[in-house]
Amino acid sequence: MAAMKMLVIIYSGAEPARVRSILDAHPIGGYTEFDPVHGVGTSGRREGSRAWPGLSRLFMSVMSAECARAVGAAMRTEAGNLPPGERLHVGVLAMEEFG
Repeated sequence: MAAMKMLVIIYSGAEPARVRSILDAHPIGGYTEFDPVHGVGTSGRREGSRAWPGLSRLFMSVMSAECARAVGAAMRTEAGNLPPGERLHVGVLAMEEFG
């Protein structure tokens, strides 16, 4: 079996289509999107409240290691093009088994 990876992508911003378009442009087989998600990071809390405004979305996808490298690179490029205040983070995890 070919090496597989799981990408966990966290996007905080007004245009989640940025992430979807990258995922859709690669032969990954599919993804799951969770909206909204709340969290805390170096830029502060995102809880969707008046005290802690902002929300994030979480995307998850299992794909070949080759696709993971390409998708990860495209996400990092997109992260560098985001407007001020938006965030895009990608985590890559090894998958022992999926199916």
